[in-house]
Amino acid sequence: MPRVIALPATGTLLAVTDLHGNLEDFHAVEHRFRDLGSDAHLLFCGDLVHGPAIPRRHWPEHLGSFYADRTPELLSHALRLAEEFPGRVHFLLGNHEHAHLGGPRLSKFHDDEAAALEARYGDFDAIRGWLSTWALAAVAPGAGIAFTHGAPHARISGPADLEAIDLRGNVDTPTHRMTAAGPLGALLWARTTTPERARAFLRALHPSARVAVFGHDVVREGHWIEHEPLLCVSTSFGCHDGDKVYLEWDLGRPAGSAAEVARAGLRPLYPDAARVHRAFQ
Repeated sequence: MPRVIALPATGTLLAVTDLHGNLEDFHAVEHRFRDLGSDAHLLFCGDLVHGPAIPRRHWPEHLGSFYADRTPELLSHALRLAEEFPGRVHFLLGNHEHAHLGGPRLSKFHDDEAAALEARYGDFDAIRGWLSTWALAAVAPGAGIAFTHGAPHARISGPADLEAIDLRGNVDTPTHRMTAAGPLGALLWARTTTPERARAFLRALHPSARVAVFGHDVVREGHWIEHEPLLCVSTSFGCHDGDKVYLEWDLGRPAGSAAEVARAGLRPLYPDAARVHRAFQ
């Protein structure tokens, strides 16, 4: 499977980030995708897996709205959705999926997140095989937008560099060193990058790419533009329901800046929920 997804130049794109086992948020996204009709595309920007195992009475405020991790059900629904709409539902690999494919061990809510999830399955091989097909980047040439899981910090000379990446070999790499562990580590772990480095990545990925949209970090307000051309989006994890946002964009509309994409394309996942940190309507 290709490591770079080429999105069409027509239709509507929904892009979402970091569900981390939140099945209710997945269904909210799915509902909107179905409402948009036959020309819609749905892009998951990584980290669908590994949610918190914390009872409601001990739930910390910094994790946003309470939910119970339902990663196995979420993955099953996501796979069925992709099979129902072939070529229209797309997945990017996140650092949490990579933990099942040769990435470093993660200890977010369990001592070993990958081992804890795999223990919930009788046989994880089929899921692992599916995760291994997920891409590392997506580009919408008509819109001039590129999508990654983490910030576009990777140094590449072209898409072929991403196609050649081996997902194995980082089991023993300390997580704090992953951003320096080549293009794979940079794309899955970086939370930010310089404008110059981001633009170099965008130019190398596709000549029309001008704006970078990604997740990985938690933005309690829903999105953050540290500087152009970076737009970090938080659809689910770590946010209150009223602060969760996703991107909805006409794939034929050229994006001039991250600020324009945020202003014209971000939508609340739950329009009727009370905002806690989110400033924009």
